[in-house]
Amino acid sequence: MELGTFGAVLKYAIEIEDSASQYYQKLAAKASGNDQPLLNDLANGSKRNKQALERTRKMEMQEMILEAITGLDTVNYDSKFDESVDVKAGLKNALEIEGRASKFYAESASKLGFLGNVKKTLERLGKDREERGKKVKALL
Repeated sequence: MELGTFGAVLKYAIEIEDSASQYYQKLAAKASGNDQPLLNDLANGSKRNKQALERTRKMEMQEMILEAITGLDTVNYDSKFDESVDVKAGLKNALEIEGRASKFYAESASKLGFLGNVKKTLERLGKDREERGKKVKALL
């Protein structure tokens, strides 16, 4: 699905964070040892990211220019949140989730450059997702 407006981009980002939070919570419930604290941190991080995106959307409603956005299609960023997998497979999936989210945030930040605060928020979330990916990779 093409994300052609500010609202569509932010709505999709909020959905990414909500899905990731739920996925990591369920995976953490299955995990033990070093995996569980990281998965709980990832779940909590996604909750915080969702809240930041919701605040950003509310603050920027006045700035929500109906300028068309092109080049952002969810097919490039969608991840699988398969909760039936074991922890090891879940961590491999988490690495993909973090990579796709990071890519989405970087590309959407460049498309929404005309909204300075939104761009900064999306860039920050993209860098956060890169760091999270490194932590997941360290467990594999």
